[in-house]
Amino acid sequence: MTMGATLRWRLANGAAVRAPGVFDTLSGVLAEQAGFDAVFLSGSALSLSHLARPDIGLLSASEIATILARLCDRIRIPILVDADSGFGNAIQVARTVRQFEAAGAAAIQIEDQAEVKSPRSPIARPLVSLETMVGKLKAAQDARRHDDTLISARTDAASSIGFDEALRRAVAFAEAGADLIFVEPLSEPDHIRRLVGEVGGARPLIHNVLTGGASPLASAAAARDAGFSLVLFPGAVIEATAFAAQAALQALAAGASAPGPILDRASLNGAIDSPAFLAAAARYGP
Repeated sequence: MTMGATLRWRLANGAAVRAPGVFDTLSGVLAEQAGFDAVFLSGSALSLSHLARPDIGLLSASEIATILARLCDRIRIPILVDADSGFGNAIQVARTVRQFEAAGAAAIQIEDQAEVKSPRSPIARPLVSLETMVGKLKAAQDARRHDDTLISARTDAASSIGFDEALRRAVAFAEAGADLIFVEPLSEPDHIRRLVGEVGGARPLIHNVLTGGASPLASAAAARDAGFSLVLFPGAVIEATAFAAQAALQALAAGASAPGPILDRASLNGAIDSPAFLAAAARYGP
């Protein structure tokens, strides 16, 4: 069974799938060990961790595919990868899907934001036309080698145009064949009910749980009860990691002999399965 088939089965059976945002292989390994059934390779977390820059589309598809391939080599749970706007027009979306699928993605998320974000307003979300986005989704479906690979369609129309347009796009994305539907952001209970009522029966829905976010659904259980099938925690791990690293470095800079609470070397080696890996490697050398 492919990872895409595994994710499809989990979305159709049981409680909502929870997927923390990860940004490298170690964070993915730790997420799997914590018991999660899937992870989200978050574009914002990748931009923060690999570039120390805001999430305005600076990473290339090839850079993300390389990070994704390393992660897929080490974990055995499905990965939803953030493909931003697909890195270009419909033909470029098709190439991105082939790259990410070959690297091991179970699901690939494409959004309807414009390809280039304004550095003057990095949180603004200018959109491409509905027709352009539908063309991208069709190209993504045609490009995948396995039908089990899921194509997730995200719209940000709620914040830039209004919820009615977001709902119109969500319905159109489902009709165009997208496997997962993601409307972001959701802040009103009535909007959540309308989305679930009009689209939830046709496609699994994704919900974001953000630190300080506006959604009234602040937990996986609440999102599941409302009708969502996949719950993302895109910023939780990178935010906790940055906090711990900053505190440790400030303590060392202030003259402390130890940085505070840590995962000791033995535990860290255990987490990455170092003893078994080295034992296996010893079989190949003198």
